[in-house]
Amino acid sequence: MKLSVSVIVVTYGRPEHVRTCLAHLSALQSAPREIAVVDASPDDRTTRIVRDEFPDVIYLRNELGRGTTAESRQLGFNATTGDIVAFVDDDAFAEPEWLDELVKPYRDSRVVGVGGRALNGIDGEEHTGTDNIGRLLPDGRLTGNFAAHPGKVVEIDHLLGANMSFRRAAIEAVGGIRGNYPGTCLCEESDISLRLAQAGGVLVFAPDAVVFHVGAPYGIGGKRFDRRWLYYSRRNHIVMLARVYGWQDPIIRRYVGTTLHAQEEYFQLAWQRLLGRDAAEGGSSLRTRAGSVATLTRSAAELAGLAAGFPAAAIARRRDSRDRRS
Repeated sequence: MKLSVSVIVVTYGRPEHVRTCLAHLSALQSAPREIAVVDASPDDRTTRIVRDEFPDVIYLRNELGRGTTAESRQLGFNATTGDIVAFVDDDAFAEPEWLDELVKPYRDSRVVGVGGRALNGIDGEEHTGTDNIGRLLPDGRLTGNFAAHPGKVVEIDHLLGANMSFRRAAIEAVGGIRGNYPGTCLCEESDISLRLAQAGGVLVFAPDAVVFHVGAPYGIGGKRFDRRWLYYSRRNHIVMLARVYGWQDPIIRRYVGTTLHAQEEYFQLAWQRLLGRDAAEGGSSLRTRAGSVATLTRSAAELAGLAAGFPAAAIARRRDSRDRRS
C-alpha cells in the first residue's frame, strides 16, 4: 500500500522564508497529499503570502504566539490526514527528491520515524560525525551531525526538527506531540523521538532526503546560540529527560554532572583571564577581559537554565500524568 504524506511547516515571524520554503515544496518530484502552514506570528504577513500565492496550502493559526513550536506541530498534526507526517522548518528548503527519499525507509514496518540531512553550507560538514549522527549519549547529551552523509540509511536515536517525519499511528500511540518546551532551543523533537524509541519503534536517518537549512534569525528576536538559547537548551533538556525517563533514571544525574563539570572549567578559565593571571598571553588586555565576562555570563545562563529545568519538569510531568488519566 502506498503511504500518503502530509507536510507541515511551523513558523513565527518569517514570511519571506515561508514563501521560499513553500516554493521548494511545490517543486517536489512527488507531491504530498497536503501541505499545511501553522503560523503563530503576531501579524498577517505570512497569512497573506500563503493565501494569495499558495492557495492549495492549508493555513492554520496558532493563537498561543511565540515559543509554542510544539503546540504548532500538534495543531498541524490534528488538521492533516497523511499516513506519514513530515515536518520541515520554515527556513529549510527541500531538494526535489526530498520527499521520495524520506518515505523510502517506511517500507520496513518497524520504522516509525525518518529524518534527513540538513545542510548548513559549511565546508566538509558531510564528512563530520558520520558515525555519530543523532545519538543519545550515556550522560544524556544528544549528538547532532545531521549534515553528515554516512553513505547509507542508518539507525539513530533522535531526529532533527528541521527535517523529520513520523508514522501518524505511532505518534497517536504515544499520546501525541507534547508541549511545554518554550524558548529558542526546544527539545520537542527529541521528546517525540525518544518516546517512540522507548515504545519499541525504530528511527532512521536517510542521508539523501536533503534540505538546505539557512538558519534564519529568530522571529522572536535574538541570535542563534545566544544566552537565551543556552538557557533554554539546558532548561528544556532537563524537562525532556525527566518526562521521558523519570526522576529515578541515572541519566539525569549524569547529565547534570557533565554540565556542571563543563561550566566549572569555563568559570576557572574566564576568572583567571579576568584577573589578568595570563598576562603573558595577553590576558590582561581589555579585549580578553571582555571575552572573559562574556564567557561567565554564558555559563551563568546555562546554569540558570539547568536550575530552572527541575521545577519546570515537575510541572510538565504532573500535566502529563493528568493528560494520561483524562
